[in-house]
Amino acid sequence: MSLINQIVQKAICRGYLTVEAENTLCQLFDETCNLHDITALTMLQRALSSGQVKRLAQARQQTYAA
Repeated sequence: MSLINQIVQKAICRGYLTVEAENTLCQLFDETCNLHDITALTMLQRALSSGQVKRLAQARQQTYAA
């Protein structure tokens, strides 16, 4: 299992995506990405869209804006 897959699975299991994990995903996606990684990222996007996973980076931005 690739690092991208591991990060995605961890985020889905925990219910949140850390800022560090999100940055790592961006870096890995820029460097190397295969079909399995794209499938995992699609799963993460669906989980984020449905509310199953929360973005901690977004939560921080909302806190600072208040």
